[in-house]
Amino acid sequence: MSTLRRHPLWILVGVGLAVRLYLAFDFYGTPAIDVLAHSAEQAQSGDIDAAYGEGGFFNWPYPPLYLAWLVVADGIADVLGLPFHGVVQVLPILADVAIALAAYAYLRSRGAGERRPLAAAALVLLGPSFIAVSGYQGQIDSPAILPAVLAVMAWELRSPAHRAVESGLLVGIGAAIKTVPGLVALPIVTAARSLPEAVRFAIAAAAVPVLTIAPLALAGVDLHRITDYGGVAGFGGLSLVVDPGLGMDFLTGTVPTDLGAVSEALSDGSRWITALLLIGLAAFLLRYRPAPVDGAVLLWLAVFAFSPNFFLSYMVWALPFFIMAGYLRETAILQAAVLPATVIYYLAIGERVHEDALAAIYVASMIALWAFWIVAVFAVGRRIVRARDAHPAGVQPPLAAAAVEPG
Repeated sequence: MSTLRRHPLWILVGVGLAVRLYLAFDFYGTPAIDVLAHSAEQAQSGDIDAAYGEGGFFNWPYPPLYLAWLVVADGIADVLGLPFHGVVQVLPILADVAIALAAYAYLRSRGAGERRPLAAAALVLLGPSFIAVSGYQGQIDSPAILPAVLAVMAWELRSPAHRAVESGLLVGIGAAIKTVPGLVALPIVTAARSLPEAVRFAIAAAAVPVLTIAPLALAGVDLHRITDYGGVAGFGGLSLVVDPGLGMDFLTGTVPTDLGAVSEALSDGSRWITALLLIGLAAFLLRYRPAPVDGAVLLWLAVFAFSPNFFLSYMVWALPFFIMAGYLRETAILQAAVLPATVIYYLAIGERVHEDALAAIYVASMIALWAFWIVAVFAVGRRIVRARDAHPAGVQPPLAAAAVEPG
């Protein structure tokens, strides 16, 4: 016991693992498990083309790297006689643990004492947003964003001679699991000291997804689901704000046949909206050159604020960077604030409740969350602009002085 008392981090790890493993093995979770099971079956048979297919809910919408884990998880489940829905979530659960340890190590490396890094780890290990995604939903967001988290750490903590390639490869691994983590390349590449360093990073970041996708493309596998998938309108983001009734319909079990003119335009133009957003963000990052961790915070705030579609599971993309940037209190409040909407969402998609009152709470919560993203993106952007005056040349140091305070 004395050893455990000296290392409370391991108590947090144990509790976080226990809660997630209980949920993973005792509950089937959400229809996302069906996608994993179908894709595992197709990948194990060697029919990768069928895994991507012509369309439909059960087809795999991501790059192929994670399919390897689905095959392994299916094999482990068969050999040990365990449920696939539990085994397949072990990797996301371990990814959460790794994110927590990374956040702890990052804040320690920034000079923080023991208290704040432990709080950072607790926000991941005991955080309901993380637990819901890795331990219940069965989504792959934690394994996908973990390499991007490590990439930001590698850029800041590794030697300048090696950081470009190492950080680039890590971003590439994340993008080969799910394309969205590749966006973290933007705040990193804009912090490069020189054009050659930026090029080395970009080549390394592109190499992994290219090497994983190219064989499928050469074999004629239809990969349009990887490039075309943009989420579903009505569950969050601008599409819900402009048409709250759409969210009410989804949450009460009504499948709308008409998105409406504005929602349809947002859905059809989502890729162009995102592209314009990233161009504007790149220009801002090049002009003010924040530290990559602060650039990553601004990136996700902007994506959440201005992209048409949003799911609560997307928060896992951003929360590790909020924590690393020192926004511990804000992250705790944010996870607590969205907990009711998270519970309602999972009850609804699991067809356990279709009540108008609960749907209204969800819709109101998601609109409030969108308003928070809007306020936060301008607040963080303003902090970055003001910090440029104190650091007129080169890349800015991390904004959050709290991240390096002792205690």
